[in-house]
This record gives sequence, C-alpha cells and structure tokens, in this order.
Amino acid sequence: MIQEIKKRGAKRILLQFPEGLRYFSSDIVKDISSALPNVEIIVSGDSSWGACDVAEHEARQLGADLIVHYGHSPYTWYYPKFPTIFVETKSTLSLGEKLIKETLDLLLKYKPRKVGLTATVQHVSSIPYVKERLEKEGFQVEVGKPSNPFMHDGQVLGCDYKAGLNVDADLYVNISGGLFHSLGLGLATGKPVIKADPYSDSAEDITKEVYKFLKIRYGKIMQAMSAKSWVIIRGTMTGQDRPMMVKFLNSELKRKGFEVMIVSSRVLNVEVLRNLDRPSIDAFIVTSCPRLPTDDLYGYEKPVLTPGEAKMVINNKLDPYIFPW
Repeated sequence: MIQEIKKRGAKRILLQFPEGLRYFSSDIVKDISSALPNVEIIVSGDSSWGACDVAEHEARQLGADLIVHYGHSPYTWYYPKFPTIFVETKSTLSLGEKLIKETLDLLLKYKPRKVGLTATVQHVSSIPYVKERLEKEGFQVEVGKPSNPFMHDGQVLGCDYKAGLNVDADLYVNISGGLFHSLGLGLATGKPVIKADPYSDSAEDITKEVYKFLKIRYGKIMQAMSAKSWVIIRGTMTGQDRPMMVKFLNSELKRKGFEVMIVSSRVLNVEVLRNLDRPSIDAFIVTSCPRLPTDDLYGYEKPVLTPGEAKMVINNKLDPYIFPW
C-alpha cells in the first residue's frame, strides 16, 4: 500500500474505515507517516457501510487527492471516480476441527448432490481448505464465479450473491461471522444454508431462520399489493445511486395508475421514514441498499420493500421470490 501511495504521488490522503477497524487507525497513521513523512493524512470519522460507501465527497471537500478504503474489495457495479486504493482485510482465524466436524454433520442430514461454497472477503482465503475437507468426505463442492473481476471466487456481499447463484447447488455453506451474509444467501438462492462461523468456531443450519424471514417478507409484499401511493427512496451515496432503477420503478408504478414520490437520502433509518410518512402514503421502495428493508426497516408499520420485492408487486407475481434486485 505504501508503494501504491508513492506511485500515485499523493500529497494528502483520506483513510476510510468501517466501524470495527477504525480502532486501528492511529497505528496505521503512524506507519504511513513513518514511511511517507511528507504525506498529510486525514482519518474519516464517518461510518463506512461497505464498498458502495466510498468517501468521495468528503475527500473532495478536504482537498485530498487519494482515498485509502479499508475492509472491502471494490463494489459489484461501481468503481469510484475518485482515486481510491482498496485494502482488503483478511481474518487470521483458522477454521478449527470442531467447526469442520459440525459442518460435515449438518451436511450429512441433507445428503446434497452438490454443495455451493461461499465466504465474505475476510474469509475467502479459507475456501480452498474447506473445499478440500468437504471433498475428502465425498461431497461434490463448487465455488462460484463472482459478478466482477475485483471480487474473489466464492465471495458474497450483502447485496451480491452471484457467486452462489452461479452454482447449481442443493445447499450452501457460507464462511462468515454473524447472520447477515448467510441470511442474504438463503434469501437470494432459496436453498438451505449452513453458516460456518470462524469467530465462534461453530457451524449452524440457518435454513429455518431464512424461511422465518421469508414469511415476514411475503407479509410485507402482500400488504403492498393494495398500495396506491408509493415513495421511492433514491440513495445519494455514489455507489448506492441507481437512477435507472428509480426511473424504471417510477414509470412502472405510474403506468399502473399509482401515485409516486421520489425522495433522496444518504442514510436511511426509521426516523427518516417517520419524518416523511403520512396517512396518504401506503408503501416505500428502497433502491439504495436492499439490506435496509430486510434488516433495519423490517419492523416498520408500512411495507418497506427491496427493488426485487417491488417488481413482484408490479408484476403481480409472488413466485419466485426476488432478492435483492
């Protein structure tokens, strides 16, 4: 990374971190300053939600000539217009024998014809090891190609599961911490998912959790089937701004005779919706990030849909479930 900064001739750089990594920012500043004493370094204190949230506006405002973005690989369809270095952050955790055994035990219950293997960027380096161990036990394992050349084979994002969808699997194993990515994989593929968590050194079948979540989403879709007045949320983070998607949804809803209002928002939460909402509004569509409706806004009293769910309403077609787009 030091050599890349030198190569680009940067004089003022903005370092951007997700919440869990900003703790290490002071150490990184010291390391860069030691190697490049003539380079001015500014640390962004704002939240970074993913590779879709690169601090381009902030960098321009601060007069920086380079962003160093930690924790993510470049986003699926969007690469920053502002000069940016992506520094992937890989986990140093090794996958223990307990985790492997639990994963194998759960697989045996399903007896799948083919297993799809995926991971988040922090754990993609564990994919070859897990693939080898599963194949030794007789399972046919396939690692799918991602949606762009900047991503790793088998890598999934919170809004991009092409590495899973590109595999004709009966079941998926996802290497990641927490529920976020494994749940999204289940929603996107409609197949059973086993979460292999390196942090807890344990494996868990989350298929029932996915189906429970799916019931909630179908409840929202059914509510929205009778909606006449819609609000389309257009994201203003550069990597979350999808003008063509907004145009399509706006056109299709109006074609069906519905009222539509478009609202821009950089950060969307319950308070933003509450300040916007009124009795005449029936439903919302979030085009910025599909995980906002399913994770942060799923409990809102009116339907808040992903673009894929909105297409299901527009087409009056409940099968298949479309996630995320």
